[in-house]
Amino acid sequence: MTLEFNTLFPTRNTITGTGNIRITPEDFQVTELNEIELSGEGEHLWLYIQKTSNNSIWVSKALANVCQVPQKQVAFAGQKDRHAVTKQWFSVQLPKISGPDKIQSALCEGIEIIKSDKHSRKIKTGQLDANAFEIIIRNIKGDKSQIEQNITSIIQDGVPNYFGSQRFGHDMGNIGKCQDWFAGNYKVKSRNLKSLLISTARSHIFNLIVAKRLKLGVWDKCIEGDILQLNKSHSWFPSENASENEIKKRLKDFDIHITAAMWGEDKVQCSKDCADLENSIAKDFPIYQQGFEKFRLKQDRRAMRICPLDFEHSWQDANTLQLNFKLLPGAYATGIMREVLSIIDVS
Repeated sequence: MTLEFNTLFPTRNTITGTGNIRITPEDFQVTELNEIELSGEGEHLWLYIQKTSNNSIWVSKALANVCQVPQKQVAFAGQKDRHAVTKQWFSVQLPKISGPDKIQSALCEGIEIIKSDKHSRKIKTGQLDANAFEIIIRNIKGDKSQIEQNITSIIQDGVPNYFGSQRFGHDMGNIGKCQDWFAGNYKVKSRNLKSLLISTARSHIFNLIVAKRLKLGVWDKCIEGDILQLNKSHSWFPSENASENEIKKRLKDFDIHITAAMWGEDKVQCSKDCADLENSIAKDFPIYQQGFEKFRLKQDRRAMRICPLDFEHSWQDANTLQLNFKLLPGAYATGIMREVLSIIDVS
């Protein structure tokens, strides 16, 4: 899977080194940052949980079972890695068992309730400010100076905002499943799987657009007809609404980012050279368009660049590197790591 993913979606930096991640769960730590102020009353019990070697869906099922509610009444902001130590909020609507101590005693090993409170609303998908990562890469082999150069490049210029390999499944198998499903050759009953496969199709086209622009040297430079996104915002504007010098400065300052299409049933939202490039890629996947039209999926845009916040690195020894950084919701830590060196996930 890694080789195929890296072949389809190349890195921006020169990658000469290799290293191992997730030798232990503690080597990959993720903390959900969320400044929501809970009211202390309401029908939703919020639980801030530290989980080790458990994925978010598994924890939500366990909470539903313990609290004696349907799983649809358990919510969380985003899925976190299984082979890791992660901290995140869950909310349970109208739990029949609401005492955190009683809930904790019924949960399996590796799930710990850190704190809890009541609130009038459930937590929504994507309802978080950022994710903080602490990652240790071990058994590093390669040119240390090149690794340092790559880190400097990440801090100065950001990295391509690819959807990570986990979006596409083992051996990129979700792509084939999605195409078979859209063609009517594969039945999907699970709502979660349907959502995943639709996301796979959109992610595939988006990544191919970013890869094409990276190859052309314009992943971080405007072409005619581009749509620009304000940093930390879902607001967009056409590139022709600003001068070339203004765009260059704002791109350098990370105030704006160039976007690529998250494909849908309607026409591409950009124009001119940007539209020609995106349409040339999407036309190779008519089965995706058939699915988008069937499920009435609207066009959207996504920034082609991510810029890690508060990025720090330190060498624990000659062959062990620690990375600390924050990412906005929807960005992948693997997108940062693969621009440093070639990662081997041993989990």
